[in-house]
Amino acid sequence: MLQLHIAGIGQSEWDIDEQVDASRLALLERLSRDASLEFVQPLLVLARARFAGESIMVDGRIRTAVKMTCSRCLSPFELPIDIDFKASAVDRDKVRGDNPQNEEVELSAEDIEVLPYSGDNIDLGEEIAQQIIMALPFKPLCRDTCKGLCSGCGVDLNRKACRCDNQDQNNPFAVLKKLDLPRA
Repeated sequence: MLQLHIAGIGQSEWDIDEQVDASRLALLERLSRDASLEFVQPLLVLARARFAGESIMVDGRIRTAVKMTCSRCLSPFELPIDIDFKASAVDRDKVRGDNPQNEEVELSAEDIEVLPYSGDNIDLGEEIAQQIIMALPFKPLCRDTCKGLCSGCGVDLNRKACRCDNQDQNNPFAVLKKLDLPRA
């Protein structure tokens, strides 16, 4: 599952074309259990790997869809996810070889995109899970023009108009009208 066999790359490129259920990736399984989101399609992963010096460059695309709850109107909706990603895989022993005392090392921006591996396989599962998590919106919206819920009566303003007095509702100073001040 989402394993890149280094020996299979050889002198040419190696392709991955896999469908994986999101529950098979620990990060995504935990996310769907803890958050209000559900994967409604399996992950479709298309990736190509090639040697680039001492590292292996992986370029790919991930497609799936999730069911989320709109942060304005609280209605469920499906969000298609289609992301391109790039990663550079480097042998873990070569990365450690630069620092034999295992001291703390400050990473550069290029090092953060590095996917360390050991042995004959590169596991792309965690990288793919992280790419999907980064593609999810912080405040999901069913559509950009979502009107949300009325703060007075709670009706979904996308489906019907409310009967609240909208002038006072949209004016933050409306409460001053109700203020009973002594007259001088």
